Amino acid sequence: SVIVGFCNGLAIVIGLAQLHPFQDPKTHEWKSGAEVWIMVLICLASMCTMEFLPKIPLKIFKVIPSSLMAIVVACIIEFAIVRPAGWVDRPFDAAKPCLARLDNGRCAGTMTIKDVSEFTAETRFPIPFFVDYKSISYDLKATQNGDALLKIFIQGILLTLVGSIESLLTSEVVESYTKTPGDGQRTLLAMGAGNILSGFFGGMGGNAMIGLSTVNCLNGGTGRLAPITTALVVLICTMGAYDVLNFIPVAALAGIMLVVVLHTFKWFSIKLLLTAVLPQFILDKMNLKKRVPRYEVLVIVAVTVLAKFPDGTNVAYAVFVGAAISAWGYAWASGNAFDIREEYLETGQKKKIVSVDGPLFFTYANRLSKILKPETDPAQVEVRLSSSLTSAMDFTGIHVLGQAADGYKKENKTFIVRALDSNKDMWDPASLAQTEGEIGATGSEELVKVIGKVSIDPY
Repeated sequence: SVIVGFCNGLAIVIGLAQLHPFQDPKTHEWKSGAEVWIMVLICLASMCTMEFLPKIPLKIFKVIPSSLMAIVVACIIEFAIVRPAGWVDRPFDAAKPCLARLDNGRCAGTMTIKDVSEFTAETRFPIPFFVDYKSISYDLKATQNGDALLKIFIQGILLTLVGSIESLLTSEVVESYTKTPGDGQRTLLAMGAGNILSGFFGGMGGNAMIGLSTVNCLNGGTGRLAPITTALVVLICTMGAYDVLNFIPVAALAGIMLVVVLHTFKWFSIKLLLTAVLPQFILDKMNLKKRVPRYEVLVIVAVTVLAKFPDGTNVAYAVFVGAAISAWGYAWASGNAFDIREEYLETGQKKKIVSVDGPLFFTYANRLSKILKPETDPAQVEVRLSSSLTSAMDFTGIHVLGQAADGYKKENKTFIVRALDSNKDMWDPASLAQTEGEIGATGSEELVKVIGKVSIDPY
């Protein structure tokens, strides 16, 4: 559920980011007139090419990436139809370059990469941050004080958390395409090494982005050769073919990323939300059934929303909240897995048996304390743990068993805890102490370890 919410949240973040080209860069108001309609046309053409070209039953379309063809189609519309026809002109901004100026001083056509962030010969090569260069200047003196270093440290921690979480969850999503298991440690190690190298050359931090990873997988790049090829091609384009990149319409890039959004968003989660909130009689009419607990749907909604809203939240906060809700829901649901029954010995003496499924932790412990009643229970009480005791068994569970043992001892009654493994090393040594040595157990030839006044008898 956390991964589903993560995908939905990132899809919303990426989708909203694609709306910026359709807004005025100064006023942030929506563009109007022919410009916005042509941009929408280019965007839709890119989306259709990206989505449906691979479905054409021709081998050539299985080889050529659909995202590349989407850019080619967008450039054909922009430079072979829109600009020669003179359908679009827009105001000239002296602060930014313009790909083509008209006689009236306005810019021709829709916005391209050159109009937004131009690639030039001066910026094509990576320059180390400590080297003075005419196109790049870093004010390193601004970082030489305590406040600046504290801000850098805090931002570094937050970026580490966001990058690690997004990379690991993106790896989970990519595995659904590649059908092969990933290695989280190698993923984080590679991300860290790449960020160190990028920072050395003055670049921004990065991580395994779900958008680009999805584009790669949708175009058939499911092996390790695909991302290596992608990186090399990007390197060649930015260092050698940067002039060509300046001609790409930004509406085409928005269309490609919107297709990624459509594939990233888990649309079945909407159905899960409806089954969780709609009344049963409406679900019966719609032939829908509740497939997951409501708290799982709450996790999906919480992670989806907190990934973007309100301001100041990010993927890290969203995942932490989702994980906390999931843990709470699991603990609550696990607390209902009790099986309580009473048995009689051959002598006719009554014996109470309490069977517990799963590890004993605080949720079980609170309910178990209400079930074990030394004053009214029979002379023999037995607690059976169906799974091996592990170190995950917390102090609360051990404390409740210890209290119960003291209570039954005061009432001169027998209290035994049976587990699949009687190894005392599996108990928390900080919470327990071996106080009564070893005693024999009824019906068992082995000695019983007495730890914290609780008899642990193996099956």
